[in-house]
Amino acid sequence: MENQPTVCGDVSTDAVSASADQVRSWVRERYANTTSSGGAVETHAERIGYTSEDLRQVPEGANLGLGCGNPTALAALQPGEVVVDLGSGAGFDALLAARKVAPTGHVIGIDMTREMLRKARENAVHAGLADLVEFREGIIEELPVVSGSADVVISNCVINLSPDKTQVFREIFRVLKSGGRIAISDILLTAQLPAEVTSVAAMYAECVGGAVLADTYLHAIREAGFGDIEWTRVSAAPLFEGFANTNDPVIQELLTNLGAERAAAIAQTLWSYKIEASKP
Repeated sequence: MENQPTVCGDVSTDAVSASADQVRSWVRERYANTTSSGGAVETHAERIGYTSEDLRQVPEGANLGLGCGNPTALAALQPGEVVVDLGSGAGFDALLAARKVAPTGHVIGIDMTREMLRKARENAVHAGLADLVEFREGIIEELPVVSGSADVVISNCVINLSPDKTQVFREIFRVLKSGGRIAISDILLTAQLPAEVTSVAAMYAECVGGAVLADTYLHAIREAGFGDIEWTRVSAAPLFEGFANTNDPVIQELLTNLGAERAAAIAQTLWSYKIEASKP
């Protein structure tokens, strides 16, 4: 399947040599003001693995076009399962998951942005799914979820934004039942990004500056205690190449300083991963 992730957002021009709280503040600022954009959003969703039926099942505005895969399909969700969605946004994946685990399952969406939580709760009511899905305020490094209570944890291009990915996987492991599983889509690297890219906060929130080496990310999953780790990947170069069309002056200056040849080489190090693993 062709995968062309969309730009995740634009937060700030400050350097990301900052505290975890500052990074979260930049991300909150970006996502608090995010809205969907019609046909382009739907086209992107279909490109990364959602079906036209998926799109019809959620209210307008739930799909913000910010993902890089379809974790609800990857997870092969079953009726009766308890699902936790990390970084649930306006509720797109959580609402799709709720339909799959109905009528006896339950979905918990976690988000740190109050504006997104409000949108997600409204969308759950509009979709008639408020009895199956709830949205809780919290950070993914400290999940507001009882230990050993979830069958599945899903996440769509969100762990990438965390300032402490190792702690995220420890938390995921904690909340899963024995035999529980993860289904994650994220942007990872095959080579370290240059300092010019990682030092710009806008690039962090664009799902690029915060990306880590794939080996480092997968090692964090193993170290948390997960087994049966499987993954596939496709190039995410269009994510970086797409910045040529952004109006952000900071990113435009960055691309100018890098030069076309070097920017193209950096783009080839970006990959969109689909990752599955289970808790013994």
